[in-house]
Amino acid sequence: MSILQSIILGIIQGLTEFLPVSSSAHLVLIPYLLKWNIPASQVFPFDVLVQLGTLAAVIIYFWPDLWQIIKEFVLGIVKGKPFAAFESRMGWYLILATIPAGVAGLFLKSKVEAAFSSPMVTALFLFLTAAFLFIAEKLGKRRKNLSQMNWLDSLIVGLFQAVSIFPGVSRSGSTISGGMLREYDRPTAARFSFLMSIPVMLAAGALSVKDLLDVPQLSSFLPVMAIGFVTAAVVGYFSIRWLLSFLQKRSLMAFAIYCAALAVAVLGVILLRAPSAAQANAAAETPVLSKDSPVVLRLTYTPALDGSTEAFSSCAGQLSGTGLVVQERPTNSLAATNADIQMRFGAPESLALPSYALGTETLEFIVNPSNTLQSLPLEMAQQVFSARFATWGDLATACPECFSTALPENIKSGAIALNFYAADEDIQVLMESAVTSGVLPARAQALLIPDPAAMVETVAGETQAIGYVPSASLAGSVRQIRITGIDSAKLELPVLAITQTTAQGAALAWLECLQSALAH
Repeated sequence: MSILQSIILGIIQGLTEFLPVSSSAHLVLIPYLLKWNIPASQVFPFDVLVQLGTLAAVIIYFWPDLWQIIKEFVLGIVKGKPFAAFESRMGWYLILATIPAGVAGLFLKSKVEAAFSSPMVTALFLFLTAAFLFIAEKLGKRRKNLSQMNWLDSLIVGLFQAVSIFPGVSRSGSTISGGMLREYDRPTAARFSFLMSIPVMLAAGALSVKDLLDVPQLSSFLPVMAIGFVTAAVVGYFSIRWLLSFLQKRSLMAFAIYCAALAVAVLGVILLRAPSAAQANAAAETPVLSKDSPVVLRLTYTPALDGSTEAFSSCAGQLSGTGLVVQERPTNSLAATNADIQMRFGAPESLALPSYALGTETLEFIVNPSNTLQSLPLEMAQQVFSARFATWGDLATACPECFSTALPENIKSGAIALNFYAADEDIQVLMESAVTSGVLPARAQALLIPDPAAMVETVAGETQAIGYVPSASLAGSVRQIRITGIDSAKLELPVLAITQTTAQGAALAWLECLQSALAH
């Protein structure tokens, strides 16, 4: 993603999150219409960051109202009069209005995620947004204000918000329409819509940030995406102010027309870009990996290969003239994917599909730089990873020659902090088969680490820690140690690309480029 793309999409998010035209639709459709090939690994973190930007905008704009609602809500509970003050009641109404969207998100998550990848589905849902706005303008009586809000009104508006989890259904458009159909005037409906967006966006943001921290190589593209965050926040703030002023005197009909027109335009583009029947039949008979141009490779890879993702993008860039697009997605379970290419560290137990050995990775063991451990005999390593030694001092007593110099006291007295990956991950399976074979590893005492980058960060930040990573993930922030008395071949496995069909054309050229880049 470029800085210009980040700014443009940040502006779009800031405008469309609060204008009743669907921000999710625009974030799906604009890259599609402009033919932007944004890496799949960057789409999720960018969407999270720009949505957090607009969350910041709405909190800042409505902070005086929010503070009064929070204060009176708490005071009402403390005094045993939770519904006495208007602001306290408003707090309960906002909670009630949030419940339908939360329930819909839990039960419709998979369907929503599938819809986000379809421009056609998004365009069709834009018609629904247009219908909401049109009906609200025609049927809404617009005679009530916020002081007349009751629990039934808030629940019904919340049901409208639940529909907006699908891309193309504007959250502000559906909730403003819901408010107007409950006879509230336009500014009141918009104000409640913006206030009720805060709990939903906070919950979604909290869940997304957790997933965001698991994204491999996040730091490499975070600065560009931060520009989108700031842009979305600034534009979002002024969008709120403008819309509340606009709705004082004007109707929503212009937004209804815009949504319908955009949906028609997108469907037209989809039809123009659709292949002919003959092309479709030919494509159905030709495996994805044997096309020469364009080629879209859906690539999944296990966390053990995080250190190789730069090579994935680099080789795709070198072959950009062929129309090659590589869509990367890390996953903890290759068995659950239907990607064109699955990248892993070593071969699975049974492999019937075509595979290509791209290079070799070595399992490297690491400790904190302040730890003077330099090597471990295999027998000692087995005892360490099965938690036979309570402290580093116990290990130093049993094997003083394992350390280059005396251990610092703060490490010597500390417990050995074991760090493992999930039991079914390829790198964990390799470690256990090569090192702890026949010895039960101390999984219960170990901290589970999601990927090699996190392993390096954990060991670098914890003086008592020990762990292991593929050689491509080694960093200067940790100390490498040797395991002696073991056949070095047991610590080496090929990096495999497993394909659904025999690779040809640009796909084969990409694999050959990776062979050169990853060969040791």
